[in-house]
Amino acid sequence: MDLSAIYPIYLASCILNHDLQTARYVRKRILINHASSPETDGIWRVIVDLIQKNYTQLYQDLDGYGWSDTMQLFVERIKQDTREKVFRMMAEAFTSIELQQASSWFGLSSEQVLEELIKRGWTLDQSTQLLYPIKPASTTTTTTSITSSNNFEKIADIILNLEKF
Repeated sequence: MDLSAIYPIYLASCILNHDLQTARYVRKRILINHASSPETDGIWRVIVDLIQKNYTQLYQDLDGYGWSDTMQLFVERIKQDTREKVFRMMAEAFTSIELQQASSWFGLSSEQVLEELIKRGWTLDQSTQLLYPIKPASTTTTTTSITSSNNFEKIADIILNLEKF
């Protein structure tokens, strides 16, 4: 089995499980085993963007690569999860933010960002183009995240076993 086809999926799974440290170790194994591929390099650029919290570049890297059908599913989920994380972070950290800045952090047009944030209760001052967030309600761990974690562990075990061959 060609591990260069599995590693991008593994790295994307690390992103979705917020485990960038494991992704770093996997990257080292990829380089040692000379199992890199263009898609592996593409998802690694996304991981670097996440580590550096460069959200504008993150969306450019996610949208700018011709992902395989399998990876496209992961890419869409990474975008959704990242936007949700940015939304929570902005709501907690800011009392106001410029619409244009929020747009770059979400990787969407100003109109799309405004539509989404208005749905979530944010307000816009038309004269200053400032968005005013409302503080999010506290979140709790759901069984979905536990199931995702269990699935991730299974994927990790499978890849470790494949590497032995």
